[in-house]
Amino acid sequence: MKKLLIAIMFLVSSLASPAFAAPQDFTIVNNTGHTVLTLNVSQTSEDEWGPDILGVDVLANGDSAEVTFDRDTDACHWDIRVTYDDGDTGDWRNVNLCETSTITLT
Repeated sequence: MKKLLIAIMFLVSSLASPAFAAPQDFTIVNNTGHTVLTLNVSQTSEDEWGPDILGVDVLANGDSAEVTFDRDTDACHWDIRVTYDDGDTGDWRNVNLCETSTITLT
């Protein structure tokens, strides 16, 4: 399975070892049958979506990606939005990323 390393606006060094991972780091798995074109993550307390963290990349069906946060980020509750290749979107609100390590899109 192809793995993409994605850094959100709270980018950590790609050399950081897993022992120093932020508690909000998670793996997103796409099992939807569609390609994910955009992935936005923002704190639940924010009124707007954060930037598309896929950038020019996409997350094909069957692929997974690692989303990493700066170790100094202390917020646990985040909203996640994806946009699929057919124009549909999926939103997950108030996800406790300190207690969730994998999000599987189905």
